Amino acid sequence: MRGKLSKKHLAAIAFVGALAITGVSVAYFTGSSGSVNAPGTVGTSSAWSVTTSTPTWLGLTALYPGASNNTEFIPFTVTNNGHGQQAVTSVTVTLPAETNGDAETAGGADIPGCLATWFTATTDAANPSLPSNLAAGGTYTGKIDLTMKDSGTNQNACESAAPAVTITAS
Repeated sequence: MRGKLSKKHLAAIAFVGALAITGVSVAYFTGSSGSVNAPGTVGTSSAWSVTTSTPTWLGLTALYPGASNNTEFIPFTVTNNGHGQQAVTSVTVTLPAETNGDAETAGGADIPGCLATWFTATTDAANPSLPSNLAAGGTYTGKIDLTMKDSGTNQNACESAAPAVTITAS
């Protein structure tokens, strides 16, 4: 047998029900903020590829000590082998020499008695200005001017020689 609920009990049940519906007396904690630093992955720069092609000449078709209008133009191409933009900021040229000062061939062999200082290699003034921002696979082209100075001494050791020129892009 069930007993009747008193008005007091009914009022209490109604009050608790109203609180549950409105959420007034619900207790909870708010969480503090949370975050994570996810690592991004950035690639690295790639070395430039530098190649040369067939030389052209101003005047003569071989180098002679101190001859006027006697410049060998060595065309070169710098290629961006990277996966993104890279800026070529400089192109430098040197003549490799043995410790005794002798010029070297492109294969690194000594040219006995033919001094590297008897040659001058410079980047051509007409080359495009640097820096040059290259896309992946993009190229920069220019040329090197190679001449032979007159040393005032016997330079026969250089006859028919092919002194190396090192072209470096950075």
